[in-house]
Amino acid sequence: MPTDPATDDFPAPPRVRRGWHLSLAYDGSRFRGWQIQTQVRTVQGELQSRLRRLFSDPDLRVTGTSRTDAGVHALDQQASFAADTPPEFTAERLHVILNDWLPDDMMLTHVREVPLGFNVRYRAAAKAYTYVLNPGQRLLPMFSPLVWHFPRRLDLGAMQAAAQFLVGEQDFSSFAVNPKREIGSHVRLVHRLEVISRDGLVHFNVVGASFLYKMVRGMVGWLVYVGRGAASPESTAAVLAAKDRSASADSAPAVGLFLAKVFFEPDAWRDYEPLLPPFRWCAKS
Repeated sequence: MPTDPATDDFPAPPRVRRGWHLSLAYDGSRFRGWQIQTQVRTVQGELQSRLRRLFSDPDLRVTGTSRTDAGVHALDQQASFAADTPPEFTAERLHVILNDWLPDDMMLTHVREVPLGFNVRYRAAAKAYTYVLNPGQRLLPMFSPLVWHFPRRLDLGAMQAAAQFLVGEQDFSSFAVNPKREIGSHVRLVHRLEVISRDGLVHFNVVGASFLYKMVRGMVGWLVYVGRGAASPESTAAVLAAKDRSASADSAPAVGLFLAKVFFEPDAWRDYEPLLPPFRWCAKS
């Protein structure tokens, strides 16, 4: 007797391997940085574990543009991955489902499908960081994980003058911590370094093609050292020339640092205006 086609169990449509590009924001206070580490909570670990469950793929791997340190925040971290994807998955559906699964201290701000082989790490043309410092009285407690409280007045003009020495293509060994692996060159290109006072806060806006490990925090630490009168702005040139981390000042703490923007076009940074301060009550659209 022939079967009724309406009652047959039809196989699900086959999955097709597709590439995905994610933009995400997070509060870094309770993360040990971006990169996966054993037995500690990381941004990549939280994101990747949920994607593996969602796509039923225990080998799925996520790549990011920036390996932010423990305590560092992000407004515009970028990530990419490829996975065998159910045909009903659109970018909009993935955005909604994954945001429901993510913890409260991280969220997706954008999702798009990309060609296979797309890798955000190698597509990024420049990055912008914003560091926020509060010189003087304490802020309200809810803002303390986002701002470095420095209980002294700072000379804004001296910091702005010193910052000009740190713009351009040069060796930044004196402002970076050497990672465990060897680096071919310590020369990096900094497009902009601005010191801006607004609403009682001091913002350091840094835009560059790429950065050495803890380089931004090293530069901010030096500028604050100059701002409190411990060194002259002109001495920045000698610190650069030394190519020695011990010639500079202590790095600024991770609190207060935001990965603010990742650029995928070579000249897109030229029109960039930083969000100051880099936190708002509502989510970025």
